[in-house]
Amino acid sequence: MALLQVKKRLMALAGMVLTVYLLLHMLSNLSFISPQAFNDFYQFYNQPLIRWLLWLLVSAAILVHVIVAIQIRLHNGKARPVAYRHRQHHWIPAWVVSTVITLILLFIVLHMAQMWSFGGADIYRQTQQLFTSGWQLFIYLAGLILMALHLWHSLPNVLQTLGKTSKQYLWFSTALVALLIAGFAVVPVLAYWSVQ
Repeated sequence: MALLQVKKRLMALAGMVLTVYLLLHMLSNLSFISPQAFNDFYQFYNQPLIRWLLWLLVSAAILVHVIVAIQIRLHNGKARPVAYRHRQHHWIPAWVVSTVITLILLFIVLHMAQMWSFGGADIYRQTQQLFTSGWQLFIYLAGLILMALHLWHSLPNVLQTLGKTSKQYLWFSTALVALLIAGFAVVPVLAYWSVQ
């Protein structure tokens, strides 16, 4: 198998690890509707062994995903220095993609820093306090929209790299992205409206 194909598969697998993590993270966040369940889950999650192992796994997957994506983009730029004359109907300029990816990475760093600053027994109250600010709500929802754009574009590509190209899988990936983003939006929206 050519090195480029290995890199594409590695990037796809790292992306799948991140998607599974996002799905599990979103499902656990839905416990926000019950303060006790939310606090109980995060008391379990914040045990050092669990928190550090997941943090290392997610960080490694992000690092691999980003580094390999940059390598593939540089390779493609060298292989085809002149753009195709007939672009696909969903073509997105490279500078837009780069900007969105940079903003997503900044959002992830901000989110991780905020969550790592939480401590103690009442994570629910700290989460609620974080989203009392309209700006925090806006930043979080904007980050989710950017994440949705990336996932909506990339999940079908991941599936294609792994040999799944039917329209059924496109529908599945679109539905998964919609459910992920809606699920993640529950916490900040509920937190914001609960104190208004």
